[in-house]
Amino acid sequence: MQDGKVNMAYKHFLGYEKGPDGLPMIVEEEAEIVCLIYRLFLYGKAPSAIATMLTNEGILTPSGKTGWRPNGVISILTNEKYSGNALLQKKFTVDFLTKKQKVNEGEVPQYLVKGSHPAIIEPEMFDLVQYEMKQRKESGRWTSSVHPFSGKILCGGCGGVYGSKIWHSNDKYRRAVWQCNEKYRSPNCRTPHLTDDQIRAAFLAAFNERLENKDEIIAAYDEVLLVLTDTSALDTEAATLKGECEVVMELTRKCVEENASTVLDQAEYRQRYEGLLARYEAARERLSKIDEARIERAAKRTNITRFLESLVKYGDIVTEFDEELWYITVDSITVFEDGRLTVQFRDGSEVAITPEVWKAA
Repeated sequence: MQDGKVNMAYKHFLGYEKGPDGLPMIVEEEAEIVCLIYRLFLYGKAPSAIATMLTNEGILTPSGKTGWRPNGVISILTNEKYSGNALLQKKFTVDFLTKKQKVNEGEVPQYLVKGSHPAIIEPEMFDLVQYEMKQRKESGRWTSSVHPFSGKILCGGCGGVYGSKIWHSNDKYRRAVWQCNEKYRSPNCRTPHLTDDQIRAAFLAAFNERLENKDEIIAAYDEVLLVLTDTSALDTEAATLKGECEVVMELTRKCVEENASTVLDQAEYRQRYEGLLARYEAARERLSKIDEARIERAAKRTNITRFLESLVKYGDIVTEFDEELWYITVDSITVFEDGRLTVQFRDGSEVAITPEVWKAA
């Protein structure tokens, strides 16, 4: 692992096979499935929904089975090997007799080998998926997303999430509407319901408003992207902390060896050992936060870049709802009691839509 030698369980790893030179080689047909999984997740679908879709499509799992499980999808979405990098020694053997293993939580060194093999997923997209996964878990918007609007429409009154409801299901007035899921459970929820057409109209109005000033927006983001790209301060701090971890690990090793070969006061030894352990944990925790900050910065940069590319792609106005454009550009729509809608775009900007705009749809 110190030499950076990467091994893969090819029989259970989708997208790669062992090449003639012994190194990982991309299997194009399987790589397309991996790309599809990442794309569906960024479109808003949860691992459970992706697993169901793959099963229904008859696509085999990495181990050749017909039924996909959410954990299998999550495994693909979180495996850094798809970005061309390899983190070695994620687990280690605790007992060599029983072969029992545990997740490496800092007990032994890990080694990140960058560019160890061809990437199926661009590193920027991989980081974006990790950030998106973290955001969904923290916000509670971990949705199956069977519909593009699922989990995207939020209630400005009680903070709930809008869900699809069927009105007059057994008569000629049957129709589908979007309504806050807390409508009849929260006394503060008085927000109006919306139809699919009304949501589409609000989105088109908001996106077209952004298009009117796209040249100014693109120019303004030049400096913003430079700031978001700059990780020099984080890199410097990370290098210092890695050095600190190596020093403390060596001191800990010497401490343990001394205790094994010399008669020491065990209370003093324990105090010294635990002090070193606390010092190591503090450095490792800060390193973890730096990694999160890097991923968050890269994800924001990618979201802004994709949003700007969408602005460039379209002309002066968009007249028809485009599902892919919706997924790429919109983070959420918040509905307020007075009928105002706020469209939150993935670049961090917001556009307010008056009731007159969407009620006409």
